[in-house]
Amino acid sequence: MNPATTRSCLISRRGCARTWRGADCRKLGIKVHGTFILGLPGETRETIENTIRYAKEINPHTIQVSLAAPYPGTMLYKQAVDNGWLEENKVINLVSAEGVQLAAIGYPHLSREEIYHGLERFYKQFYFRPSKIWEIVREMLMSWEMMKRRLREGVEFFRFLRTHEA
Repeated sequence: MNPATTRSCLISRRGCARTWRGADCRKLGIKVHGTFILGLPGETRETIENTIRYAKEINPHTIQVSLAAPYPGTMLYKQAVDNGWLEENKVINLVSAEGVQLAAIGYPHLSREEIYHGLERFYKQFYFRPSKIWEIVREMLMSWEMMKRRLREGVEFFRFLRTHEA
């Protein structure tokens, strides 16, 4: 990457991800894992949809989507309490009994349930695309070890979706 491109990447993370996505990483055989967080302050239905669209656009090899977790002692916790999004000293459940993450905070314009279901929508819209399915199948056909790994991950993924929908 030339210095001008590097400089522009420092200005825009989004631009950097786009630049590295196709131009370098795939050609070099580098697998990119995208990590996203839903439910941070300022989140809206529109920003959730924009983030899903962005993930599909940059198309990392795999993704992880987390829900904002306001741990006591963090700035997010203080902000959530100060703004009335969370009751101070209330026990915060960040995961269900089944081990599925929960949306701990909601906003007047975006409920905890909407944020929670945004997570499921994110995974479905990212992984249930023909191009992504083909990418995974092709990878599985190249390696028996990858086949076993992807099948195990697939079972976990569908278990997550079933638990999440309940």
